Amino acid sequence: MVKLIIGIIVILLIIAVLMASIRIITQPNQGVVLTFGKFERVLSSGIHFIKPFISRVITVNTAQTPVDLNQQVVITKDNAEISVKISLKYHVTNIEDFVFKNEDSVRSMIQDTRAALRGIIGNKELNEVLNGTQEINAALFKEISSVTAGYGLNVDRVNIDSVNPSADIQASMNKLLQATRERDATIATAEGKSKSITLENEANNKALLATNKAQNEALVNSAKAKATAIQTEADADAYRTRILNEALSQSSENYFIFQNTEAVKALADGTANTVVLPNQTLDSLGLIPALTKVSKLTNK
Repeated sequence: MVKLIIGIIVILLIIAVLMASIRIITQPNQGVVLTFGKFERVLSSGIHFIKPFISRVITVNTAQTPVDLNQQVVITKDNAEISVKISLKYHVTNIEDFVFKNEDSVRSMIQDTRAALRGIIGNKELNEVLNGTQEINAALFKEISSVTAGYGLNVDRVNIDSVNPSADIQASMNKLLQATRERDATIATAEGKSKSITLENEANNKALLATNKAQNEALVNSAKAKATAIQTEADADAYRTRILNEALSQSSENYFIFQNTEAVKALADGTANTVVLPNQTLDSLGLIPALTKVSKLTNK
């Protein structure tokens, strides 16, 4: 019976020693072995044996870890109060430094991030902060990366999630935005009216030009018609004169003597005392007494 009890005690001691000696590290974790409170070695993922009862293992997650920081009130260069919320991602790069060089490396990283953010935004005006979040992200990442490297971790990404001005600043911005919108609307309306007036003037000018062109064409056509009529009339007069000249050139001298005689006869029947005759008619004056006599006989 005693032997059985001793055997059971030995078995239990062996089990206890094994349980105290075996350590299983799961991915993506790593372990730090402390023997009598002093750093001994780093354990990768898998099964390991340590000194029982005098050693212990601290497990550290080496995967990338996201951290959301609480909103932080920051004052800009132009004394504007804004509330900023940021998030970051980090991963452990040196297990020994992460565990031993800082009591709480993650907390220190958060504190350094907040301090760096205050310094960066404090050197910028409100508009620069609102419109330059990417630039702030880059500057913040560069500044805290060099600091947190001593904590055994590396910051992979920093992102500004939101930037919210205080209530009074937001109200002022809303008023400014409304005024800007009204100004833009007024400018757009004025530009529309100006464009409408310009188009109307262009249309009126085109209509006036078309009217003037039509009137000028009508005047030109009328002038051409009158010129054609005058030319036609002149051609007709020239034609009549030519025909008359041709007819006169073909008439005999007796025809003109006859005409002179008829004219003298008409003068003889008249009551005028004085008659002016051309030179070429003087040759016919000898006919006057005879014509007078003939006229009187005819009257009787």
